[in-house]
Amino acid sequence: MVVIIPKSEKEFTDLSYWKKFFKHNSSFEWYGDYSKLGQIFEKYIKSTDSILQIGCGNSSLADDLYDNGYRSILSIDTDQNVIDKQNKKNLENRPTLKFKNCSASNIDLQNSSVNVIIDKGTLDALLPSKYSEKEYILVDSIFNEIERCLAPFGRYIILSSQEHIIQKLLNYFDKNQFMIRFQKCFQSGKEFVMPVFAVIITKLKIPLPQKRKIEYLNGMDIQPELIETSEKLIERIKVEQQLSWFKHYISKGPIEEASLKIYFSNGKERYELFIIDEYNIKKLTKYGVFIVPLGRENDWIFVTTKGRQNLRMNCQLHRLIMVRLFRDQDYQSLDAIQNELNNIILDFMPKDCINQKINYLSLGSTDVSETIETGNSKINGKWTVEHVIANELTYRRLIFLDSSNLVQSEVEVNKIKNKTKDEEWKINWSNPFSCEHHKNMTLALNFLFDTEGRSILLENVLNEKLRIAVLGVGGGIILKAFHDILINSIFVGVELDEEVVEIASKHFEFPKNSERIKIVICDAINFIKESAEQVDKFDIIFVDLSGQVNPEGLYCPPSQFVTKEALTFMKKMMKNGGVLALNLVTRDEQTSIDVKKTIKSVFSSVYCDVNEIVFCSLSPKNEIDEMIKETKSRQLPPNICNWLKEYTDRIEKIVEFTI
Repeated sequence: MVVIIPKSEKEFTDLSYWKKFFKHNSSFEWYGDYSKLGQIFEKYIKSTDSILQIGCGNSSLADDLYDNGYRSILSIDTDQNVIDKQNKKNLENRPTLKFKNCSASNIDLQNSSVNVIIDKGTLDALLPSKYSEKEYILVDSIFNEIERCLAPFGRYIILSSQEHIIQKLLNYFDKNQFMIRFQKCFQSGKEFVMPVFAVIITKLKIPLPQKRKIEYLNGMDIQPELIETSEKLIERIKVEQQLSWFKHYISKGPIEEASLKIYFSNGKERYELFIIDEYNIKKLTKYGVFIVPLGRENDWIFVTTKGRQNLRMNCQLHRLIMVRLFRDQDYQSLDAIQNELNNIILDFMPKDCINQKINYLSLGSTDVSETIETGNSKINGKWTVEHVIANELTYRRLIFLDSSNLVQSEVEVNKIKNKTKDEEWKINWSNPFSCEHHKNMTLALNFLFDTEGRSILLENVLNEKLRIAVLGVGGGIILKAFHDILINSIFVGVELDEEVVEIASKHFEFPKNSERIKIVICDAINFIKESAEQVDKFDIIFVDLSGQVNPEGLYCPPSQFVTKEALTFMKKMMKNGGVLALNLVTRDEQTSIDVKKTIKSVFSSVYCDVNEIVFCSLSPKNEIDEMIKETKSRQLPPNICNWLKEYTDRIEKIVEFTI
């Protein structure tokens, strides 16, 4: 069977198109047949109603209505050939069906004589989005006739999916004598990309004192949502159209990672869904859902593209829907979340997984157990210090809620009894770094070389008088941990937000008054420009800055810190034998490569680890390679603290970045 579908909207209004179209015997159901639309008609039309169908064409709608118990049906069209075919087809089996050559702009019926008027695609055929004055006047005359012919409490039912049609209907009928309801039609099958809406316009007997709000129903058996303005209604419909297109798009096979947010009707974020596919296969046959526990939503595996692909592989799925929750929402249980999301999860199921059971996965026993303090910084916005429980351990976290893609600071805490035998929370400084990137940043101590180009053994580094800069104080974890083990070293912490330093002091035991720590409150860009010209250089520079995500998907550091100019400033700040350790977080693999290429253009020796800590050294590559080799094989002396020994083992994962 051949069905001609117009290539463009303008062709849909072209008379020659319709002449060509009607040569085919098959009836055209642009908005679906009765099996898809029957629920709408049965909900809004009584079997005893008198029905007028305008612009019937070759559609079998009148036949289907008759076969489902409706008897009083008149269908009109301006094409005599169509009318003749319809009469011939139905004369014997459906004797009460009537078909008449008549224009909807001049209907040969008495006033208030029809209970229901159905328009299934006629408006779309008559009114393109860029309509002429003649077309506009024609549609107005049709609306005038519909208003005249409808009986009190009669219904005008229009099926459409086009914004300009919906806007035209609202412009004419959104007045006191009509009630307007938008009902989303049931859809099934790959042929329906855009959702179709039934617009039910009810004519009242007398005008109301004021206009009623527009009713919107997203399903058949739900309460209507009341919408105040046509602008808000159009926005609501666009969301449905975008979602429908998205579902159609992802049904075709593996896609690059995509995401969408689900909101309550009050505008509050409820869920964020990430669709993660295995790229290198044609059929997606394993499908599941992973719900990120509250309190873990900022972990590397959940906030980066690479991390989410690792999660999908660990779950052994071809398509994974990762669900992120929002901490200001109430979620009763995993089962409640599953019930709430089940319909949309089914919509995203690959075609080769149909009829499979969907597995909902998660990590157990992780949640925000206690909020310690919240506030609102002039620079960073809303923030919270909270305790989260993961794997039976409790962690204290600082999170900026306006940019919650990353945990600002995190450290393990334990309850201990104080002198009065009351329990209180204390930070576990025997294991100060719970964040993977902080653990790997400690490897910077292994990259130090003396003035003669020899690697400084770690046990000797601990006694050196080093000068260390930390760009981005945050909770002060890096500064505090190194301050306690590098007893002869001095530190400069650079932080834009003075309130952050106070939070670090109050909640993370940051020693802001130590004589060996200097805090500089300024933009770190200005700091590196000024420091590049100073005589005193740094042995280690830690860059642990975050900001707004740029269009390329760079989370950390802000893009202005990985320009060639900024990196050159930092290079000038370093002593010979020094090291720059930079926390690089991006959702885009190509962005990561591009940033490292820029770094490589400034530093000849660039090394990385799996969590994207980039180490930049002024020492030659062969000396660094030798250092890494020796560190792997060395047994550290017993006077090295346990956490530093543990983290030093990670040097096995360090590799050189080459272009």
